[in-house]
Amino acid sequence: MTLTFRAAQRTHERSIAPFRRFANPEVVCEGWYAVAPASAIGAAGVKRVRIGNRDLVVYRDRSGTLRGIDRTCGHLGADLSRGTVVDKGLQCEFHNWCWGADGSCTSGGGAAIGVRIGAYQVRERWGVVWVWAGTKPAYELPEPEVENRAHLLRLPPQRLTCHGHVVLGNGLDLSHVMPVHGFQFEEDPAIEPEPPHRISVNIHARFHATLMRRVLGLAGRPARWRFTNIGPSLAWVRVFSPTPFELLWAARPLADGTCETRTFFFLPRWSALVRAVPMMIATTWADRPVLENINFHPGFVASDAVFARYAELVEATPEW
Repeated sequence: MTLTFRAAQRTHERSIAPFRRFANPEVVCEGWYAVAPASAIGAAGVKRVRIGNRDLVVYRDRSGTLRGIDRTCGHLGADLSRGTVVDKGLQCEFHNWCWGADGSCTSGGGAAIGVRIGAYQVRERWGVVWVWAGTKPAYELPEPEVENRAHLLRLPPQRLTCHGHVVLGNGLDLSHVMPVHGFQFEEDPAIEPEPPHRISVNIHARFHATLMRRVLGLAGRPARWRFTNIGPSLAWVRVFSPTPFELLWAARPLADGTCETRTFFFLPRWSALVRAVPMMIATTWADRPVLENINFHPGFVASDAVFARYAELVEATPEW
C-alpha cells in the first residue's frame, strides 16, 4: 500500500503508550548487526564482539567459515574469546569443553548431557562481519542493483552519542528537510510500508543553491531517491538522480545507549563519488550535531507520521 506524506499526516494518531523497544538501550531487537571488519578475524581467529548489552564471540572454523556463539562457556562461565579453534568447534581454555557451530557441547563433560549455549547466524559481506541477533534470520541483508556493484567504498565506523534507532529513523523525518538540509519537495513524498520489516519513502526534491552545490552542479537540480529502513539496524538508500548510486547505513547499539554506525557506498563508477559524498553530507551528515546532543523522547505529532511508523515497526520487532 502506497500513501502520500500528507495522507500519512492526516491519518496519524499520537501514541499514548510508551515505547518498550524503540530507542531503549536496555533492549536489543532482532536484526543484522555489523560487529567487526572481516580482516580482524584471520584463519582460526576468535574475536569478542558486543551488541548492546549482549556479549558473544565470532570465530573462523577450520574451513574458514565464520561462526558466532555466546562468549560465556556453558560449563563454569569461562571467557570463550580466549578459546582455541579445533576440529569440533571452539575449545574452552579452562576444562577443554568444546562448542560446535550450533552451540552444542561437542567434547567434554557437557557432551554427554546435551549442554548448549547460544549460537547465531553470521555473514561475511562487504568486508564486514554481520551477526543476526536472534535464532533464525527473518530476512537477509540487502543487495545493491547490478549496475551499482562495480565499486564499493566502506567508510570507517563512527560512534554517535544517541541510539541507533534515532539515527536510522532520521531519514524518514521528512518535516526537518527544508530548514536543516536546504531542499524542497517537488512532489509529495510517497510512503510504502512493507511490514513487518521495511518501510520506504520515495522522494523527489530540488536542492537550494549553496556554494558547494554550485561548484558540483547540484544547485537547483532535481534529485530522486528511495530511502528504506530495514528492521532495527539498517537503512538503504537508492539514489536515481542526479548521480545514481546506493548507500547502506548500519547502526549497532552499544551498552551505554550510544551506537556505532557504518556507511557503505555502492557505485557504478568511481567518478560518482564526486557528487555522492556531498549529497550525503547535505542530506544526512548535516544532522550529526543535532543527533549528538539529542535527549530523544518519542513525542510524535502529525508531521512526524512517517518517523512514527518506523518506530512502530521497531516496536513490533521481537527482542533478542
